[in-house]
Amino acid sequence: MSSPSSRSPVQRADYQPLSWGVESVELSFVLDAERTVVRSRMQCRRNPDAEAGPLVLNGDGLELVALTVDGAAPAGGKVLEAPGLLTIALDGEAADVEVVTRISPRANTALSGLYESKGGLFTQCEAEGFRRITWFPDRPDVMSRFTVTLEGDAATYPVLLSNGNLVEKGSLPGGRHFARWEDPFPKPSYLFALVAGAYVPLERTVTTASGREVLLQVWVEDGMLDRAVHAMDSLEHSLRWDETRFGLELDLDRYMIVVASDFNMGAMENKGL
Repeated sequence: MSSPSSRSPVQRADYQPLSWGVESVELSFVLDAERTVVRSRMQCRRNPDAEAGPLVLNGDGLELVALTVDGAAPAGGKVLEAPGLLTIALDGEAADVEVVTRISPRANTALSGLYESKGGLFTQCEAEGFRRITWFPDRPDVMSRFTVTLEGDAATYPVLLSNGNLVEKGSLPGGRHFARWEDPFPKPSYLFALVAGAYVPLERTVTTASGREVLLQVWVEDGMLDRAVHAMDSLEHSLRWDETRFGLELDLDRYMIVVASDFNMGAMENKGL
């Protein structure tokens, strides 16, 4: 298991572009409060504007279960694990890197990364919490397209939310279910979000300036729907203001707000959730 990394100041003057970026990442979560398994498949590409070097991934408090490069275990000497870092020597211009980790949301009392609160699962990734979920180049200059599959017990986690558009959902054996989310627009890892728990939605369909119909949702705890109208009105007004002031409209098919009475932050910049 990677040990929690000690924090040290990050100086702008020390900035260097990474040798490898991540064009897209497929994340799969088998959710459980005690032990969640995270599978991350990264499509990595060498950065032509940076010096040659290995792929450098950040991690904090992770249990590394498996690692493959282009479907095979890396040769000896190709991987170096140090506190907070996983360094992988890659060949060629592109590579398919898959990492499987285990984490414990219930034991995550730092409330950074994926954690449990009142039976639900939440994420706090800003500014460096994503590295507590899986190994990744957890920097704001690494822009990646995310596809996320969430699987969990349907009674414990009846609602499975993440960034982007809901592209598939369904039932699984053993009282489990899944939801697959896709964000087609690249974003940094600190904008990733995940919520799993028991919520009910207030929904509204609106038409954007270009004529697209999009779904707005405010997810709240049971018994609080009557208190969600102001949040929904504020969300719609914000979208209209972006359209009229900046000429920008919602680029996803839906926008979601989750209201949790025990959330550890006031708000975050998560994309679409």
